[in-house]
Parts: sequence; structure tokens; C-alpha cells
Amino acid sequence: MVTSEWTLAEARPLFSMLEHPRPGHGILGVSDPDVHLRSGRWSMFLGAFTTRFVVRIVEARLPAGAKVSDDSWHLVTGRRRRAVELGAPPDRRAWDAAGMHTPSYAVGRAEGETVERIYYAGRRSQKITGPESRYAIGCLEHRDGAWRRRPGPVLTGDAARPSVLEPFVVHTDGRWRMWFLSAIGETGRGEWPDYELRYTESDDGVRWEAPERFASVEEGFFDNTVVRDGASWRMVLARGTNLYGTEPFPPQGLWSTEAAASPAGRPSWSPVQRLLDTDAAAEDWYAAGVCGPAVVTDGDALHVFATGTHAQTSWWRATARGLRHGRRPPAPAPYFLTTGRFTFRRARAR
Repeated sequence: MVTSEWTLAEARPLFSMLEHPRPGHGILGVSDPDVHLRSGRWSMFLGAFTTRFVVRIVEARLPAGAKVSDDSWHLVTGRRRRAVELGAPPDRRAWDAAGMHTPSYAVGRAEGETVERIYYAGRRSQKITGPESRYAIGCLEHRDGAWRRRPGPVLTGDAARPSVLEPFVVHTDGRWRMWFLSAIGETGRGEWPDYELRYTESDDGVRWEAPERFASVEEGFFDNTVVRDGASWRMVLARGTNLYGTEPFPPQGLWSTEAAASPAGRPSWSPVQRLLDTDAAAEDWYAAGVCGPAVVTDGDALHVFATGTHAQTSWWRATARGLRHGRRPPAPAPYFLTTGRFTFRRARAR
């Protein structure tokens, strides 16, 4: 922690691939939490890696009346107690059938009515990393009590940077506003990140204007979240975590900035400050960095929900350690993710 304004008060794992608690309900791991108060109850939308080895969007909820720091999140389940997949593609030929992740819930006006949407990153190929791992941004709409998928993407990449992913969307002052990652592809083993954040606006949340650069490749930010904080707005940014233990690698953690007026392009935001340094004194479950932040403000508390990458460990070592503690082996994976809550407290003036 290197800013004078906030101090980390608590870091709590909520859903872990490796340790306790595991998500269960047909889910091996979750990431990229998006937290909102919806109909008087806290909801968390997540990207989930299922036991069918596909990535889909699911929802977790707190009990009615619970505070956002309660931590007793439970996945919404359906038949056979499996997590309900929201707006899953109809078949393997769909443009996003290879995976859906990084949900961003937003409420706004379109075509004269109020709509609820979940924007997400959809994978267009079976390739996970590299230039062939094509991603685009899609959208679910809540209609007639169910999340329904729009058949095509609402935003795609360009020739130089063919993938767009990690969307974050808000609707304010009559405009839909999106920040997203523009990339050649997801970073693979031994590769240095090549990430550029961009910003765009829309009248209807479907047809988007030509984007502008928000953060440079040199800054290296992977994704962000935006929340109203009193009369102003707060943004928290993260870099892509060090999934494969690549050395050297850019510093990891969280950063924060504020905007006094409507959130928009980079000129409307204050200089970025470091909020969390995960390269120093981090717990194992987020020692390789955090990503996918969501923020809830609560007086002098700042609750950041995010996904941490575990310090490098082999599956065999993790399995042996778990068995000694009576836990089932984790799913074989090149890395292990844990989604948790980080609570920061505003430092008091001396």
C-alpha cells in the first residue's frame, strides 16, 4: 500500500480454485466479479469455468438484507443444484461458444425504455492466448424474467488489435459509456503484456462510436471499474496478472483515480495512484496480482472485489497439501485463481 489516502484493512477469499471455499455446483473456478445492488439484494456476476470445461456467466447472491461485506455468497442454482448459466450460446457454431467472461452489469435507457444488460467478453476461437485468441464484446438483456443473449457482438477489434475484451459499462447523463481492453490477444506463457485500454460512448449501448485511447501500452492496465462516489466518480484499474510466473513482469496490484464530473475519457480523470501493491507482502492467493475489479463504496470504506492469481505452485504440490488437510484435489490447471474481497479504509488525517 503506497498511497496516503487508503489502507488495506482486510482481504478475504470468497471462491477459490485451490483452497477453501470452493465454488462447487458444477463450477471449478470463477473470476472477474461484478457486484451490484439489484432489487434490494447484492448480486455478483462472474465468469465461471465449469466442469464441462467451458467458460460461462453465472450469478452469486447474498442473503436478503445482508451487507456487501457479509461474504456469505451463494451461487444461483437450478436443476441438479448446478449453477445457472446466464444467456449461454445456443450451439457450438455461435461466435462466443468458446467462452464468455468478464460480465459488466448496467442499467440505462434505450429506445425509450429502461433496460438491464450484462456486457461480456466472448471468445471467437478455441485458441486461448496469442494473436489467434480472438475476442469480441457481446451483450445479454434481461427480458421477461430471463437473461437473453443478443445474437452478435456489439463491439469488435480492428486489424492492428483484433481482440476487444474486459468491458466495463455505465449509463449516465443520457449516454452509455464503455472502457475496454484492446489487444492483439491474451498474453501467453513467457510473453510480456501488450495491453491498451480504450474508451467509447453510445446512444443506445449497441452501436458504439469510434474509440479513443484511455491508457497506453506502457501503462499496461488490463481492466477497470467505475463507481459513483458521492458527488464524484472513482475508477479502480488493474493490470493482467502474472498467470504463468513470467520473469521479469510488470508490477502488479490496483490503482485508483477520480473524476469530478461525468466519467469519460482520460482528461476527465485525476492522476492515477497506487492502491494495492501485490508484489510486496501479499497473501499467497493474490501474490501474482489481481484483476477484474468491482467497487462498492461504503462511507470511509472501499470494498474492492477482484480475482487474485495464486503464487506459482504445481498441481502436484497443491494436491498433496490439500490432501493433508482433508480437501479434494483441485482441478488440474496451469494457474489457480481466487475471487475475493479487499476492504480499504480511508486514512485519517494526522
